[in-house]
Parts: sequence; structure tokens; C-alpha cells
Amino acid sequence: MRATIIANTDNPGEVDEAENWLAHWRSRLAYLSEDEGCGCCVHIWNVEGPTEVILTIPARLKSQSDWSRDGNAPTQ
Repeated sequence: MRATIIANTDNPGEVDEAENWLAHWRSRLAYLSEDEGCGCCVHIWNVEGPTEVILTIPARLKSQSDWSRDGNAPTQ
């Protein structure tokens, strides 16, 4: 299952929450993109992994993108 994680730096604790989630689940992910956000105001990661892992992404971090909608991006 694919998902896009977006953390806004304007929201206190959001980036830390995203980075903690990624660190905790990294070993279970089939794919983790580099941070595709600008880094100054937003951090964006595309991930792919088992449904039970993706479902643990905090609701305020889970978003959609072409990656998670169309499934055409290659995986590693």
C-alpha cells in the first residue's frame, strides 16, 4: 500500500512526529523516498509498505499525491 506523508513546519511537533514514525517503521517499508519537500516549510515523503503499517500513519500526516493515487511510480 502506498501513502504520502506531509509534515508542516508551522505545526508544532509535526515534523518530529513524521520523522519518528519513519524511523520506527523504516525496516518494514518497501520504499521510502527522500524528503521531497522544501524543508523550510514542508517535508514530504512517499512510502510503500504493508497495509497494517501504512494504517498507523497519524491522520494529520497522511495525504495523497500522484504516488499514492495512481501507483505508477516504480518501487525499490
